[in-house]
Amino acid sequence: MAVKNGADGALCHDGRTLLTTAGVRVTPQDAVGAGDSFNAGFLAGRLTGRPIAEALDLAAACGALSTRAAGGTTAQPTLDEALIHLTANGEIPS
Repeated sequence: MAVKNGADGALCHDGRTLLTTAGVRVTPQDAVGAGDSFNAGFLAGRLTGRPIAEALDLAAACGALSTRAAGGTTAQPTLDEALIHLTANGEIPS
């Protein structure tokens, strides 16, 4: 189960451990679709073999980055863009 906390990040319980991730700092324009982008990031992380903690980081990045422009899909990051953002900010290993 994952809980989205907007700018404050997110948390996830994997059945044994409570995992948390910090919020990704952006200048938001519109939050429409941010939750969907978060979900897509989490699923993409898991489907590409990342551990739950890294998938949660990726989800938070995708949700946050998607708020940079108006509209639900305008600013959705690609997987590569989200990973570059996380790696550049030292949030996950490359």
